[in-house]
Amino acid sequence: MDCPCCGRKIRPAEEVLAGLDALYMACPLCPPEPGLEKNSPLHLLDRDLERCSACGRAPLDLVMLEVLKVLVDFGLRDRSDTLRSVGSPLVETGYPMAYPPRLGRDELIISGRGLSRPAAEEITKSVPEVKGVIQGDGLPGMIDPGRGENDPELLAGCDLRCDVVQSIFGDLVIYKNQSKVHIEFSRQDAPKMRILEDLCLWRRVRDVADCLCGPGTLGLICLLAGATRVVLNDIWRPAVENAILNLEVNRSALGIGRVDRPEPSASDLGSYPVLVGLVEGEPRVEVYHGDLARLFSRAKPAEICLIDPFPGGKTKDLIDACRSCGDVVII
Repeated sequence: MDCPCCGRKIRPAEEVLAGLDALYMACPLCPPEPGLEKNSPLHLLDRDLERCSACGRAPLDLVMLEVLKVLVDFGLRDRSDTLRSVGSPLVETGYPMAYPPRLGRDELIISGRGLSRPAAEEITKSVPEVKGVIQGDGLPGMIDPGRGENDPELLAGCDLRCDVVQSIFGDLVIYKNQSKVHIEFSRQDAPKMRILEDLCLWRRVRDVADCLCGPGTLGLICLLAGATRVVLNDIWRPAVENAILNLEVNRSALGIGRVDRPEPSASDLGSYPVLVGLVEGEPRVEVYHGDLARLFSRAKPAEICLIDPFPGGKTKDLIDACRSCGDVVII
């Protein structure tokens, strides 16, 4: 499997999970954690920090300091600005950590405001730990004609990263093109996961539709919990493409066969549902790109529909769209 953004090979879930214990850890010869004050201006932080001479890894503070210096050189920040002014650092593989990360090459994505393409290109060129730079802090995939200026945009590099999703049924790896699919930080105590776990334990979910699936997290957990049919659907094509990718990388854990691509999708915003992904047999997985209001005119209604709306989103129309199904659960 190749990355849809940069063409590099994508690690399957078993490889990612096998390396978690040592990921982002300092080696015995790493210098102490610098512990820079995130709200102090650059002119008080500007001191020499070095990558480890043994493992080559850099503390996060060093990477953010170097990025800030590039932004100052391009006139986008000044020496009174702080590390926090750079933006949000997104590690390439997200999971709950008890220690500050030590970063290797291409293990960080920066998401912020007030950036530029030339500065972003210089950052990915001169700061080896930075894999990609994203401008904007909106919610990609949220269909709102009033939005626009804050829509995230990949300025340089690659924005594919993954989160390790932990559940009582096992762990999965969920890849996202982070400028196109909204950010959800990996946490040990994830309320949505607790709701889903309770549902799968007490209701024994077997036939389920993840109606606003995003990169597929909820539907894939249902597969892991023993569902025999899962429908994934989203109106936003980049999210659906990530969901298909996540079926591929988690095939071994999910116990599924080949993922076929029956129909192409013509535009980013779906309308009448198109069957863009299919796993036949048991479990059966159907992946649609289309408007939820029309989903069950194409797909067989499910016993349970899961709806995970954007924060503050209205749910009445979403629930009405699933009225042909057995039950609707808001996650």
